[in-house]
Amino acid sequence: MLQLERVNVHYGATRVLWDVSMEVGAGEIVAIMGPNGSGKSTVLKAAMGLKKPSSGVVRLDGEELQARSATVRPQRGMSIVLERRRLFPRMSVEENVMLGAYTRKTAEARETYRWVLDLLPEIKPHLNATAGKLSGGQQQMVAIARGLMANPRVLLMDEPFLGLSPAMVKTVCSIMQMINERGVAILFNEQNAKLSFAMSHRGYLLESGRVVLSGSGEDMLDHPEVRRVYLGMREEAA
Repeated sequence: MLQLERVNVHYGATRVLWDVSMEVGAGEIVAIMGPNGSGKSTVLKAAMGLKKPSSGVVRLDGEELQARSATVRPQRGMSIVLERRRLFPRMSVEENVMLGAYTRKTAEARETYRWVLDLLPEIKPHLNATAGKLSGGQQQMVAIARGLMANPRVLLMDEPFLGLSPAMVKTVCSIMQMINERGVAILFNEQNAKLSFAMSHRGYLLESGRVVLSGSGEDMLDHPEVRRVYLGMREEAA
């Protein structure tokens, strides 16, 4: 469904992604895990068109999009939940949510809006409140709702657990699984290897802008290097 093929990205003279190739199949949850500065967010920005690749190909359902603007993606079935929510703090919660449907017809958007509120009932009491007055967890719910209003087939989520309490992390994980059960593929990034790969069908490990490891979520958790470096587990001597 979503494919990145040998994608390279520069910020000025600095190269931050090196021949990155990834794919997300229909109905999958795929995790990108890596330390700070590894290029995780840049992968999502390149996929969404928020950062133009220096070279390489971005495909959605076989259509090449790397030369197209970010505004094309929602129309093609892809949307993003941005890192640190990026809400409009002085606008109401409802206004922020409805911004996600700017490419859609009103009747279709209203139908999606009802489903989104059923999925995220926590935001219902706050629809008329300004978004800036909500807690971090509540704002994350609003950001997810806004991303879903495009009715995506692929949802990108940039650091969806950043700054959240352990209880809210569990809530967001459950919401992601419910979204996926509806048939929406999810590509997200995270620094916590156990959390990332435990909930994913497949995963990628990114280091210094390069994919160094990939496999099923289970295989990634069982890989000796992941266990040693990212889970702090030592292999027992034979």
